[in-house]
Amino acid sequence: MKTTIRILALLMTLCLLVGTALTLLPAAADDGILSDKPKKIQAHSGNMGPRQITADYGIRMAYGAPFNGLRVTLVSWGQKDATAVLSLYKWEGDYNSTMNADPVATLRLNPVVDCFDQEFLFDEQPAGEYLFRISDVNGTVGVMQSEMIVSNAYCYDSGKESRADWWLTVYFTKTPEVPFGEIESAETYVDGNHTPPAEWVPAEDHILNTHVVQPDTWVFTDGLGRVSYTYDDVGGPREDKTVAMFYWNMHLSGVNPLNLTEFIEKYPEAKNDYYHSAWPTGNATYFWDEPIYGYYKTTDEWVLRKQAELLANAGVDTIFTDNTNGAFTWKEGYDALYAAWDDAQTNGAVNVPKVSYTLPFYPFAESAEQIESIYRDVYRPGRYQNLWFYWEGKPMLMGCNDNFVSGSNNVRKEIANFFTFRSTLISYLKTDEYKNVGQWGWLSMYPQTTFPGIRENVKDKKVEQTTVGVAANYSYTGKDSAMNGTDITGRSYTSTYQDRYAVEGKAASLQGYFFSEQFDYALEQDPKVIFITGWNEWTAGRQQEWGGTLNAFADQFTEEFSRDIEPTKGNLQDHYYYLLVNYVRKYKGVNPIPTPSVNATIDLNAGAEQWAAVEPYYAAYIGNTAHRDAEGRGIHYTETSGRNDIIGAQIARDDEFVYFLVECNENITPYTDSLWMNLYIDSDQQNQGWNTFEYVVNKSAASADTLVLEKFTAENDYSKTEKVADVEYKVDGKYMTVKIAKADLGLSGNDYTINFAWTDNVHDEGDYSKFSGDIMDFYISGDVAPGGRFKFSYISTTENSGVVVEETTETDTTVEETTAEDTTVEETDTPTAEVTDATTAEDTTVVPDATTTEEGTDKGGCRSTVTGLSVLLMLLAFMPVLGKGKRD
Repeated sequence: MKTTIRILALLMTLCLLVGTALTLLPAAADDGILSDKPKKIQAHSGNMGPRQITADYGIRMAYGAPFNGLRVTLVSWGQKDATAVLSLYKWEGDYNSTMNADPVATLRLNPVVDCFDQEFLFDEQPAGEYLFRISDVNGTVGVMQSEMIVSNAYCYDSGKESRADWWLTVYFTKTPEVPFGEIESAETYVDGNHTPPAEWVPAEDHILNTHVVQPDTWVFTDGLGRVSYTYDDVGGPREDKTVAMFYWNMHLSGVNPLNLTEFIEKYPEAKNDYYHSAWPTGNATYFWDEPIYGYYKTTDEWVLRKQAELLANAGVDTIFTDNTNGAFTWKEGYDALYAAWDDAQTNGAVNVPKVSYTLPFYPFAESAEQIESIYRDVYRPGRYQNLWFYWEGKPMLMGCNDNFVSGSNNVRKEIANFFTFRSTLISYLKTDEYKNVGQWGWLSMYPQTTFPGIRENVKDKKVEQTTVGVAANYSYTGKDSAMNGTDITGRSYTSTYQDRYAVEGKAASLQGYFFSEQFDYALEQDPKVIFITGWNEWTAGRQQEWGGTLNAFADQFTEEFSRDIEPTKGNLQDHYYYLLVNYVRKYKGVNPIPTPSVNATIDLNAGAEQWAAVEPYYAAYIGNTAHRDAEGRGIHYTETSGRNDIIGAQIARDDEFVYFLVECNENITPYTDSLWMNLYIDSDQQNQGWNTFEYVVNKSAASADTLVLEKFTAENDYSKTEKVADVEYKVDGKYMTVKIAKADLGLSGNDYTINFAWTDNVHDEGDYSKFSGDIMDFYISGDVAPGGRFKFSYISTTENSGVVVEETTETDTTVEETTAEDTTVEETDTPTAEVTDATTAEDTTVVPDATTTEEGTDKGGCRSTVTGLSVLLMLLAFMPVLGKGKRD
């Protein structure tokens, strides 16, 4: 018995000891934590190799415990000024949702240190799935990675998923039982059945339809004295014509910009000498000239908004980004472009171009991955569908569909059916165009190759597409060549005057002879699409030899040997831009310049409501006065002069005065502001004065009640003016009205044209205190309506003024003008502009304004009714007013 008791006691003691011991051991709890002790754990194994980051690159892992830091090995291949941004995101189920959320933490690396273990520390984050991302790369940056997966990770190259591990260490704040959990591919949702949505059409109440901006009715005289084509020159709009522009959104990195035009003028002997001592020995980015917006990056939203307006004003319907080299998608560039242009369209009333892609000329594995990446990131989730370019009822890509016709997986099955494809012909020389079914071109020598597109057009000998270039990296002796080679077909080359540049020099580069010869030929072919090369390539790499040229710059070199249209700060200025505008007008036609309504007298103190019956309303873009604060190519850019956002303008007139109204998006700032609310007037169309403007209002300081009207007295000398008169004005919230005597503008009678523009706070580049008269500053500071060299055009005639001219007889040849007895517009509940017609008292015909309902209520832009037989005669004789915009 005693023995039994001793044994039981011993067993109880052992149980107590074991229990105590067990409580002292770390337990595998439900939260997966082995202990509260911090631990650093490597998330990699095996052989590592460098992987360059082109835009952004991320790694997704499931962390098994809380953590507060990462250590990653970065490389820069010896570059000492490369930069990048590290970010940590909570995984939101798919890549796009994750990128749309704010990062948990960020760290900017300036510089990225080569072969260095970079620490990225942050507040403790709970266990779970995260994406660690490297982006905003400037220069050459990469990570060390291995395809031997230890961390169960997925990597994302601009959204394209793959499997790999980085040389990465995780700083866990507690020791996890399982450091890296299992995760699933984010691409399992692809079922092979996804089809494209119908092409986007703006709703009736979309800003594009309620605030209609009509740049094809604007006029201009360019810097070379060439005048704009209008409806009388080219006829009405042709809806079946499309202008496509080659566009570069790859300007994401690069430092130390070098202007090659200036460099070669200084060191002409260095042109084909790779080892010339003047060439930079370190990193440099080679530009053929400086863009009007500086050496920008295509993530600069301020620049992207300016480009959207310029391209829309020129009538460009779609851009095709250059993705022809390698498998780069330039995601950072297209994301910024989509965001900026979507905002310009949705909030600014800019009819922005659609967006598509020019992909590699030949099918290969990487090009298939490239299309898959763009498809997964943009098209399948339906991002920015309002900006997709459609052709034959589907979104369109220029690229090879050979990789997808077999449909080897669900993604490729979808791609094969989702897009309209046109492969890209690479040859510059004319081919048998009716064999080029399913192809388009991007650049060709004159006479350019034409493309039928589909087989049905071969039978009917119809042209679907052809190209127009600004210049070509091709020798007129018959071979491909770099732009700094010999006998190159530059901007001044034509088939009948091959060596014009050698004979005439730099002046020949201004005129656009190559471009004009090509566009004239394209117009003769009358295609559905004209593809223009190009807008903003700007840069070229320097190679020791290419195409037989030593020290070769393959695509861009100097002013003459370059092929961009975007305005420049150099000698070419905006000459090519307005040449483009005129040729697009010849190709697509234009709307007529809007017809003014009848004479009306404006009371400066009666408020803006009295303008409701005045036509036309000249709408301008909204929301384009945002400030600039962006990194360029090694240069930081700021511009803070955006102030009064001019969104519309009007003109009214009577026997004695012309009245100018300008509308801003918000209340107009005080008249004491510098460079405040200038009105430029061209009243004789004789190309006199400053950039064809004869008069300027408010160049001299304003007072509370009057502005100064001045006349330019010397051609294109902004400083030379003489005072004409003090003129009355009134600011009423966001409206400003200026009253000017017709005689002070050299006008009389009712038959005259006034072309005009409004500006606010335009200043000398680098000096906010003054404007000295460089019209290129109209592109980069303040606000300008309509923009650049464009002008609104107001064409008054006796007929549309409402003034009646008595008919003459054989016995009486006197012509008498009878004006309205009372043309004053009074403010009422339903504003009207009443005109008393000098016919008979019995004639009381009432003609409703086009914007009113049968009951006379206003339907658009606060318009109302006009009475009088003269208005009826005017409406029958002239086309209805086009392009009316709305005011709040």
